[in-house]
Amino acid sequence: MEPGIVSDGRNKETNEHNRSKLELVRLTIPRRVYTNNHLDVVAHSVISLYNKRDRICGLRMTYKPTLLRFFNGRFEPLSNNKELILDTVNI
Repeated sequence: MEPGIVSDGRNKETNEHNRSKLELVRLTIPRRVYTNNHLDVVAHSVISLYNKRDRICGLRMTYKPTLLRFFNGRFEPLSNNKELILDTVNI
């Protein structure tokens, strides 16, 4: 599981979301578990996402529970990626 920015929580004084400067995903591969065919599927999936990157928009959190935000939070798609870029500029 990679909860990312969603698990960063809120600032106790301002109640604003804590935001990381980067949103990263870690891909780890256990030894002696997967075959080359498994990794070919992973590589194909990553390439496919990369090729669609202009059509994939970000998400805005609409429901922000105090506990277990990454399990119980709710999201809606941003209208476009410009909105995502403008939102991250304010970090």
